[in-house]
Amino acid sequence: MNRLEKIIDDNPHLNFNLKNDMYEKHGAFIYGNNVYVNSKRGYKQNIADIAEELGHYETSIGDLSVLDTIEKCQQEVRARQWGYRYLVPLDDLIVCYKLGLREYWEVAEFLEIPPAYLWETINYYRDTKGLVFYYKDCQFVFGMSDSLKIYFN
Repeated sequence: MNRLEKIIDDNPHLNFNLKNDMYEKHGAFIYGNNVYVNSKRGYKQNIADIAEELGHYETSIGDLSVLDTIEKCQQEVRARQWGYRYLVPLDDLIVCYKLGLREYWEVAEFLEIPPAYLWETINYYRDTKGLVFYYKDCQFVFGMSDSLKIYFN
């Protein structure tokens, strides 16, 4: 089972609809219990897009198709951050590091996500947790050029 199939399987309360008639810039959107996904954007991008929509399902209220208020913008950010934590939990970064995966593209490939999404996630963790933090007996250290090192105790 690939990652997309697992995400769909883990969310039986939602109906996932792959669409090929959406505008290219629209990745996915959720309406009620229906998640509409732009199939033209590719497998890995679909995973990232779905993660954000799951974030909206878990954290948002109302129509966010137009981000015309501060509250709506904040809900958009919360949903995106939820998606980062869902697709790239710290435990998965530890696993990648233990497997010897050091390059962004290697980690992104292993996690089946776009490299740019991994960069955004790493920046999110650095911004929210600081340049150095501890998690499960591991020290995470962010360095120059968005580098990340994990030291095991």
